[in-house]
Amino acid sequence: EKREVGTKKIEKKIPAEEEGGEEQTITEEVPVYENTYPITALSSGAITEQLAELCYRQFLVSSFTEQGPNAARYEASKGTWGGILGLSSAKMEEIGSNIGGMVYDNYITQMMGSKGALDQQDMMFLANVQAKLGITAEEGEDLMLKTQTKVLSEEASVLFGSEKEPSPETIKAFREKCNSLGLDLQNDIGISKARLVDLFQYEIGPGINSGDITNDDGDLIDEIRDSLGLAEEEGEEVIESIISTRSRGLLAEAKSFVLRGMAADAVARLKELVQYAAFVDGDLGLAPEKSDAQKMYFSFAASDFEGLDEETVEKQKVLLKTALGIPDVE
Repeated sequence: EKREVGTKKIEKKIPAEEEGGEEQTITEEVPVYENTYPITALSSGAITEQLAELCYRQFLVSSFTEQGPNAARYEASKGTWGGILGLSSAKMEEIGSNIGGMVYDNYITQMMGSKGALDQQDMMFLANVQAKLGITAEEGEDLMLKTQTKVLSEEASVLFGSEKEPSPETIKAFREKCNSLGLDLQNDIGISKARLVDLFQYEIGPGINSGDITNDDGDLIDEIRDSLGLAEEEGEEVIESIISTRSRGLLAEAKSFVLRGMAADAVARLKELVQYAAFVDGDLGLAPEKSDAQKMYFSFAASDFEGLDEETVEKQKVLLKTALGIPDVE
């Protein structure tokens, strides 16, 4: 039902009484009505005042983030919804003035979840929200940065929360998203140094193991390391660890295959070992028995190098000699 809560003055135009006369404007005082609800969620004890405020606040947030025909419907219904909850006009106005952060959080979280980043249309929408809520440009930028940081921090938690290692593609997309927003992964997103090292290893490790990342890809490795905020020494330690672990495994497999007369399998492992040796000029820190080293080298030297020029073949042989610790083998 409606009840009168006061009056307000309005201007009213009066048409001219006769043709050619002047239109008149008069001021008239009219009553102001407010919808009242004999039974509300609060008065019936169905919800607490805190929950009523939370419900109204979320309704307002939805009215800002909703687009299309529903937006006008939300806007027209907010007073009715607040009244049904049992909130006073003053309380509804107070809540409305403090929802800027929630609007930004809700909208940006939704858009980044679906599109990965905000586009020009999103920025225009947020500018409109700024105008509606009376938020300054500086305050809007601060709210946006805080929400984007929160969203990316949650993404980081997901990266490390899975039982499986994140794929290189997933890590690349994440770090590039952070970099594009000017966010530091350690200081802004809150990723520890140890976990940044893990991300570096997860991103480059598969490429090094597959041969897609070689010693000639120094610029790519540096770009990934810099993007994660790691020092050159930290990156080198990760690469050395990857190379050392994999090289020891390859050496053991190659030795086993040679001793069993499986030369082709041994050579496949040795060719992969040469890829790792190229990162450290052959110095892999391996120490096989001299006789085993010679057998492996001779198997490699006698293998088919089809498609490689003489210079490349010679370079690979030198690298393997150095890696096996037998530089004097002819």
